[in-house]
Order: sequence, then structure tokens, then C-alpha cells
Amino acid sequence: MKQSISRILLLAATLLWGVLTLSASSGKAGKNITWELRDGVLTFSGTGPMNNFSKERPWHESLVTKVVVEDGITSVGANACRGAKNLLTVDLPSSLAEIGASAFEGCRALTDIHIPYGTESIGPRAFRGCKALIQIELPVSMKSLGAEAFADCQHITYAKLSQSLDEIGRDAFKDCAALSDLSDLPSYVTTNSFNTFGFNRAAVKKYWDKKEAIAARFGASQEADRPVVTSAAPADVDTDIPFTGVQNPNTFAVIIANENYGKLSNVPYALNDGNTFAQYCRRTLGVPEQNILQYNDATYGAIREAISDLHLINQVVGGNMRVILYYAGHGAPDDATLEPYLIPVDAARVNKDVCIPLSSIYGELASMNLRSATLFLDACFSGATRDGAMIAEVRGIARVPKKQQLQGPVAVFSATTQEQAALPYNEKNHGMFTYWLLKRLQETKGEASLLDLRDYITENVARSSSIVNRKEQTPTVSFSSDVANVWDSWKLNN
Repeated sequence: MKQSISRILLLAATLLWGVLTLSASSGKAGKNITWELRDGVLTFSGTGPMNNFSKERPWHESLVTKVVVEDGITSVGANACRGAKNLLTVDLPSSLAEIGASAFEGCRALTDIHIPYGTESIGPRAFRGCKALIQIELPVSMKSLGAEAFADCQHITYAKLSQSLDEIGRDAFKDCAALSDLSDLPSYVTTNSFNTFGFNRAAVKKYWDKKEAIAARFGASQEADRPVVTSAAPADVDTDIPFTGVQNPNTFAVIIANENYGKLSNVPYALNDGNTFAQYCRRTLGVPEQNILQYNDATYGAIREAISDLHLINQVVGGNMRVILYYAGHGAPDDATLEPYLIPVDAARVNKDVCIPLSSIYGELASMNLRSATLFLDACFSGATRDGAMIAEVRGIARVPKKQQLQGPVAVFSATTQEQAALPYNEKNHGMFTYWLLKRLQETKGEASLLDLRDYITENVARSSSIVNRKEQTPTVSFSSDVANVWDSWKLNN
């Protein structure tokens, strides 16, 4: 009897030692890649492509609750996390280009996956059977989606694809019964071909009906009435808005003004900023009413919808299309990566799963066939707010966001530089940056070049902020190498 008990204790000790060894172990996962499993977190570090794996891997997948693939790694190997039934979250790097076959197949507890811009292919069955996934968004860099890539993901309700997808494998979305909302479908996904890819016909029809409605809308002569929401007393730039009679039917303005945040501090005067800028678009810059897409206190879904609608419009209007994108609201960097994000009003914290990465906005614009895109961002991305506090109070310090690369005909005006805050101009009931932008449009009746705007805004914001707010604020302008020799001559009214 004692021998039996001893053997049982010895076996239990051996098993416990095995579990402890597996919970903190490491090894090679590629020529220049190592892996480490510690306390449920499986971390891949290094550079280049990850190895493909058979069903047997050097780590015990049942112990994995989180996967971190660090920047520099270009692929997630086939079968890398297959059957990791306790996997909850995955962090993928901006360097990623490929997700291998069955990489996350059967990860039934995985509730969300953020696929970064730059990823070009997802292999067959990569996410098959991830039954807890609720929504997916493919970046515009995506070229290939493998067969059954998201098959049997029974709780997905929304899927944003990419019109740049060259191919979608057979049954990519088979048995996704809840998938009723689709965005950015490639032209070859139709109400005739939907079944090949596993889509619901009603969802595909809903998407194309919406596109046809947009095409009809922008081909019509009548102008839609849009209510104007006022949240602040008028300043000089609010009451004397020049009417020029200019008409720019191929210019489209997206205006996002986020003032009232449910779980974060509010952004003073943001609604007034957006409403007045919209009036300048109408009266001074000649943007037709129907071409102005205005979103006050925009949620995550509303901001995504705005960019999706731009894609649809671009397909109708073509290469003569010009975009003006204005944003007033919170911005902040991700704690881990310092990637800058726009923060919707329904976000409770700075989190890549509920916020909009600036890189995705830039990538979406670069993927369109545009004559030009000019962005005005009255936000900072250091984590500071307009009142000088911090969005993340526990941090208490400003952070320098990661610099973003621009492509295509894009120029970006930002309200601040690096760790500064985008401050208010309380006397004028506007953001400091927006007030001087509007002032120059008022003075020049929209005739100012982007170079003129840059010089005027930079000088006046820097001076006024130091006098009025006793703090530094220096606007910056960035542009892609594609337009380095021409951006400064652009005007918003032609």
C-alpha cells in the first residue's frame, strides 16, 4: 500500500514538474526567431519569417492564453497556435506580412483579432472554428484570403474586407450564420457568386444596394438638408463666413467632431469646431452639401463607416476625387507600441481594439484613386487633453507617438508636435489650431495655398498659445514623398 502511495506521489510530482517546465520554457521558432512561454503568454521575438509547424509544436498549446508577436517578425507560421483553446488575445506587429495556414484554427476562446496594415495574405483555415470572434477587419494591404479562412466562426456579425483583395478562397466564410453586415467587398463578390465564398446572399445584396444608393445620390442634382448642431457662442470666424460661389463637385469632406465622451474627459468646443468647418466647406470652399459627411460624437462604427463610404464614393467619382478630412477630438498612443490612434466617443480607454489607428486611415486613403487628400487633425497623440490633463491619468506624462509613413497624394496638418497638447482658445470657443485655420480661410476666402496655411497657422498658433495658454503648441505638416514637390501649391477650393 505504501509503495502504491509513493508511486502515485512520484507520478504527481513528475506531472507537476512537467507543467511547471512547460509554463516557463523557450526555444527556436525560425532562423532568427525565438519563442518563450511564461505564465500563459507565448512571445515570439526576432526578425524575419516564423517556421511552419506540424500538429506537434514545442510548446503546450493548452497553456497559452495570450500570444505576442513582436515587431520585426514577418509571418505567423502554419499551425503556430492551432487548437489553443484557452487563447484569449493576440498582438500582431506592424511588420507582419503573412498569417499561415491553420495558424489560429480552433482557438475557440479568441474574441477579437487586429490584423495590422501591411499584412498581405491569410492562409487556408487560419481562423477556422474561432467561434468567439465577433467582427473582423482586413487592412487595405490584404491581397489573398485562403479557403475556409474564417469558416465556422459562428458569432461573427460584421466583416470589413478589402477591395484590393485579388482572391478569396472557397468557403472562406462558410457556416458564419450570424454574418449580416459586410463592408468593402471586392467587385467579384456578387449576389451570383456569394455562395462560393460562404457569404449570406442577403448581406451581399445589402452591401451592393447601399453602393447603388450612394451612386444615385451623388449623381442627383438635389441637395440634402443636414441639421447643424451648435454647442458654443459664435466667434468672429463663426459669424462672417465668406460665400464665394465656387463649386467643387468632386471634392468630398469628412468631418468628425468628438466632444462628448462617455467614459473619458470631454473635448471642449470640438462640436463647434466641426460645425463651423463644415460651413466653410459649404460656403467658402464650394463643397456641395451632399458631399459633406459630418459625424458629431462619432462612435467606432461611425468612423469606420465614414472611411468605407469614401471607398464607395471613390469607385463612382474616380481619380478626380479630392478629399478633405477634418478631425477634432481625443488622440493618444498605444501604451505598448506608441502607435497613434483616434479615440471614438464610445471608447473607455486607449485600446487598439476599440480605437482607430492613424496608420489605417492613411492606408485607406493611399489605396484610393484620389487627386489629393488633405487632413486636418485638431488632436494630439501624446495622451494629453485640451485642458492639459492626461487621458490615462495613471500615466501622468505625455508620450511621443510613433511617426507614421504617408503614401499617395496625402498631406496632413497636425495641431501639435510630438508630446504637446492640442489646446483650446477659450475666448473664441474653438480649438486653438482650428480657430487659426478658420481665420485664414476667412481672410483669404479659401484662396490660401497649403504652404500659406502652414506658415500662417504655425506662426499664429505658436504665438497665441504662449500668450493665452502659457504653453507651447506648434502645429506640424507632413506629406508623402509622392507629392513632395507639389503639395505646397494645393488649394482647398480647387
